[in-house]
Amino acid sequence: MEHDVIVVGGGPGGSTAAWRLAVAGARPLVLDAAVFPRVKICAGWVTPAALADLEIDPEKYPLTIQPFTTCTLTFEGTRHETRWRRPASYGILRREFDHYLLERAAASGADVRGGLRVTDVCVRRDAVRVLTAQGEFEAPVVIGAGGHRCPVARALGRISEREEVVVAQESETRLSSDHAATLAPFMDAPELYVEPDLRGYGWYFPKGDWVNVGIGCTGGADGSLPRRREALVDALRACGRLPADLHIAPFKGHAYVVRRQAPRRLGGPRFCLVGDAAGLARDLSGEGIGPAVRSGRLAAEAVLAHFGRGVPLDAYAREVVRLYGRGEPGWFGQRVARLPDTVARAAVRLVLGSGVARRRVVFDTIFGMKEAAQ
Repeated sequence: MEHDVIVVGGGPGGSTAAWRLAVAGARPLVLDAAVFPRVKICAGWVTPAALADLEIDPEKYPLTIQPFTTCTLTFEGTRHETRWRRPASYGILRREFDHYLLERAAASGADVRGGLRVTDVCVRRDAVRVLTAQGEFEAPVVIGAGGHRCPVARALGRISEREEVVVAQESETRLSSDHAATLAPFMDAPELYVEPDLRGYGWYFPKGDWVNVGIGCTGGADGSLPRRREALVDALRACGRLPADLHIAPFKGHAYVVRRQAPRRLGGPRFCLVGDAAGLARDLSGEGIGPAVRSGRLAAEAVLAHFGRGVPLDAYAREVVRLYGRGEPGWFGQRVARLPDTVARAAVRLVLGSGVARRRVVFDTIFGMKEAAQ
């Protein structure tokens, strides 16, 4: 066979897996429906742990990157500011970041092909066949990294109808020099706005001379997302963070699965799922770049161990579960979910009102800032 591994999806998880495989001497093929650089609307929240997993020094990264030592959370009209002594997160542009990672994989030896949409995945006795409109490819192993609708996940991941999908809409706008000067007081730190019903949050995320505004919520099928989006924009206009004469870019939507219930099958004899394809976005925050990168590295390590020592790929799934849980609410989580709304809101006020709790519960755990690189 021409390739050892087929990676379906060229985002951070897929490109990381391909990069690590190529560096180790394997022959990965990356297939993506898009042609990079492609527009990818995303708040672009990257933690130091994710950059460490990518072996990227933020001071040497050649594209847009903004370090943050402050973040503000707002709930029920009360603002809570958290500060760190050193950068606790970074803002990047996904269209730049993803292309950079994919080009690095290609430079390391990965065969990267854009504009090839995968239509089906079939496991045979001795190989996996991946079909596209332009032809088919075979390899001993396939890595699914194509987002929550990944064709590998659909074919092999045992997707359940009980999965909880989060829907989001975002706008990313480049600022003129005049608007950048006007918004300078607001461009040093991201702001998060917790929805009153606790079903999601909105954000205002500056990145150099860009600003990203968005909102996400669970159960978006109820049609409430446009109303929530307009309420956020109106509030940002009123407080000056979006000047009246600033025409923001059109909002674009996306969806992802949180690892809360109905977990997908993460791996099998000839496949692994990484990132959003595995449903690894962090519960409550939706932060997915860190888990995508980490799972991409783990998948590459598992595949190399499989080729070199015959280790079953099931070991990958066990490691993901160890890091991110089984994807099912435990006893405590089940009871928290049953709390009356008034009690839940009181608990949120208590956590946000405590600097220690806010740092450990919200930022370290929910947004993954405490996760150590391994």
